[in-house]
Amino acid sequence: MTEQVMIDTPAQPTGPDNAESLSSSTSEVKSKEVTANPDFITWRFPPYCELCNVTFTSEANSKIHFENNGHKNKLHTWEKYQEPKASSDEKNSKTVLCDVCWKEMNTQAVLDIHLKSPAHLKLAQTRLVIQKLKEDYRQIKESQENE
Repeated sequence: MTEQVMIDTPAQPTGPDNAESLSSSTSEVKSKEVTANPDFITWRFPPYCELCNVTFTSEANSKIHFENNGHKNKLHTWEKYQEPKASSDEKNSKTVLCDVCWKEMNTQAVLDIHLKSPAHLKLAQTRLVIQKLKEDYRQIKESQENE
């Protein structure tokens, strides 16, 4: 089972002035293709990271990602908010959480600004692709197990 998902993602800024390039590039669109592949089943890690909103084209890239500190930090933050006591601690905490990027902010105002940022919007859009790839991957695993 091979399926392709086409999405539109904002182009990445290039050049010396990234801040200016980023704001002007958000209207530019490029296509990204994500393909569910039966070879993914042989990988030690999945072909996507739902937590970080990224996909992988090789097993080596997948392994590198899941073992790096950036992923581990997001996983730590995610785990902190999964614990039963997190809901009461969260109310008393001086931080607010973006549950798409898994970043903690100091105030609601900072979170509101973050939610409108091109980086956050891109990750939110990418999350849809990850969900589709996850479903395709699950179907491939099921079909392999049923054979």
